[in-house]
Amino acid sequence: MDRLPDLDVITAGGDRIELRMKEFKSMVLPAKTVPGYTGTWVWGYLKPDQAAGQLADGTVPGRQSFIGPVIAATRGVPAEMKFVNDLPTAKTTRVLAYRYGTDQTLHWADPLHDGESMCAHMAMQPAPGSECAANYGEIYDAPIPAAVHLHGGEVPPQLDGGPDSWFTSDGTRRGASFYSRDGSSASNYAVYRYPNSQEAAPIWFHDHTLGATRLNVYAGLAGAYLVSDPARDPGNLPELVPLVIQDRMFDTGGQLFFTAGTAGGTLWALNPEHPYWNPEFVGDVIVVNGKSWPYKEVQARRYTLLFLNGSNARSYEMALVDPVSKNPGPPLWVIGTDGGYLDRPVKIDPRAAGKLVMLPGERYQAIVDFAGYQAGRIGPNGAPYSGTWLLRNTAKTPYPGGATADGNTTGRILQFRVVGGSMADGSFNPAATNARLRGGSGQGPALVRLADPGAGTLASGVTVHKTRQLTLNEVMGMAQTATNPVDGSQAAYPGGPLEILVNNTKWNGKRIVGVDNGMYRFEPIAGFVADTTGNFVSERPKEGETEVWEIVNLTEDAHPIHLHLAQFQLVNRQRFDANAYGAAYAAAFPGGGYDPMTGLPYPKGVFIPGFGPPQSYDGNPGNTRAVGGNPDIALMGKNGKPVYLQSAPMAPLPQEAGWKDTVVAYPGQVTRIAVRWAPTDLAASTPAAAGFFPFDPDGGNGYVWHCHIIDHEDNEMMRPNQVVPNAAAARSYVMGSDY
Repeated sequence: MDRLPDLDVITAGGDRIELRMKEFKSMVLPAKTVPGYTGTWVWGYLKPDQAAGQLADGTVPGRQSFIGPVIAATRGVPAEMKFVNDLPTAKTTRVLAYRYGTDQTLHWADPLHDGESMCAHMAMQPAPGSECAANYGEIYDAPIPAAVHLHGGEVPPQLDGGPDSWFTSDGTRRGASFYSRDGSSASNYAVYRYPNSQEAAPIWFHDHTLGATRLNVYAGLAGAYLVSDPARDPGNLPELVPLVIQDRMFDTGGQLFFTAGTAGGTLWALNPEHPYWNPEFVGDVIVVNGKSWPYKEVQARRYTLLFLNGSNARSYEMALVDPVSKNPGPPLWVIGTDGGYLDRPVKIDPRAAGKLVMLPGERYQAIVDFAGYQAGRIGPNGAPYSGTWLLRNTAKTPYPGGATADGNTTGRILQFRVVGGSMADGSFNPAATNARLRGGSGQGPALVRLADPGAGTLASGVTVHKTRQLTLNEVMGMAQTATNPVDGSQAAYPGGPLEILVNNTKWNGKRIVGVDNGMYRFEPIAGFVADTTGNFVSERPKEGETEVWEIVNLTEDAHPIHLHLAQFQLVNRQRFDANAYGAAYAAAFPGGGYDPMTGLPYPKGVFIPGFGPPQSYDGNPGNTRAVGGNPDIALMGKNGKPVYLQSAPMAPLPQEAGWKDTVVAYPGQVTRIAVRWAPTDLAASTPAAAGFFPFDPDGGNGYVWHCHIIDHEDNEMMRPNQVVPNAAAARSYVMGSDY
């Protein structure tokens, strides 16, 4: 077991910060895990001096981790970043997980074909030996596309780093939304100048390449970005310890292994249509800050832990426990979430079976006090403490009803070892009576008022300008014996998700209406609006307005739903009758589209995958309460009782009651969020006409919203959206001068 690595910290606000995406070796596993192990080939963001100092064996002296760095930014002080794509080609990379993990049948960046992604439009599975059946690097010595998204960032769309902002390692190809401040149109870098106008928040940056995010992030392209606000941040917080938690899998040589194709002699695909895509990558090794199952020595005092779930698909339920005495450990006092600090600390106590739940993309800041938890102290079960505290994980994957975490592997995250005796600690004490965090969500006024007990409701003075009701859908493939496109063998496919969708709509906003020469024929979904890149948009919120989004999860699993640009607040969750609603939902489909099983249009009253919502998005006569084109989940029967809803609205957990950019949408529930398309620090009663960002949020290409299980977002569970700008807005951060 190795020590928890420290992540490099770079202070922003002065000179331009340059980070180079490089391939290098990192000691992810302990030295003796594999005979002759000298490190795992990974990708990461290196400072120029680190890149220049890389040794011939691939190692980078002084670099403890492939994760990072941590950018320390200050509110109101812009930070200029230059991201350089110095990755090798897809054929020469030594990150084998990327080389054999790309899937050209997904709608992806496809840089060699100008983003056409024609393999995703085939009306049949790819033939063995064809280009579409091959990995990206298997046929061509192709450049690797990469993008950099500032997750949680309040930034103009040009700086968002969305799926089409990618640029290749050879500098010759770029996505439709590529932008660089210097105007460069053909290069292997992008220059972004972030405004840092938002409130203090633990945001992060990671790759977001269309259809390849799961691979680029898995290889290591992720770092933290902390925005502080010295004038309003809580004072005297304990020492900060960033904890980026991920799961990985390794081959017998200690190299990254990815569940794709027939890697390791196992058929990983559920369906032959996507031979290298698996709905959820789930690793068997937990890696924290780029090190497998590390430990950290702590003193008997308080620390601030910053948790970031950087896994592809794995969820975590976390609590501290003594692995020797089995005593429950110290509580986690949550002080902040994705978008900043809470009003008050929230105690999650393992003595009361408390656990902190975190899905991919979410962040939490929590204070833990190790005072009184030294070795030899008698615990509540009568046994003495060992002085060692394990951060345990009990989450099932997929969450919440999947496989149980293994207590010896995926049930263990990292270990804290308390050293030394009692000591004075004058830092902020979350357990103090009436302890408050200066600012809190009152840094940004609360859009949601939480009754106690009871459900969340919108605060007085908040006008809801529009309610959207949007579904989460899985399109399933059937079990079958078919030709494996990878090797031409006959294979028994178990069936399972072919793709996962938001509001039953593909990324491009088009539906399949037929087949021409073996390729699907598409047409835009009626009522959707074209953007500048050939996609059709349905979510077009107006700047300054507040919307309530009702996310109706029709799948079997929980999904972490992430909105770019906007922070939001969770209103409530409510259980519904999935069978009854599912029947009404299917019955609402008007027929049409194209059924690949029969070659004919679907009959009326049958669910049509990828058709879009069953009714008109903005003019559905069966749901005048909410736009989105779906039957009304809140429909009332003639007896005055709900037809589908089965429970009273459930208020957010106390630790969720702040600003968030990623929310857990549970299966069989409708999850309601209040989204204000304006900065979080404006008064809750601010009129829409007076609510605007310092920059123009309409860049033509807009933003996206998606599931942050990145295997899902890589296969259609993502949609572009556009913010309609406020024509009367006064902009202080202007394209052409500020960025």
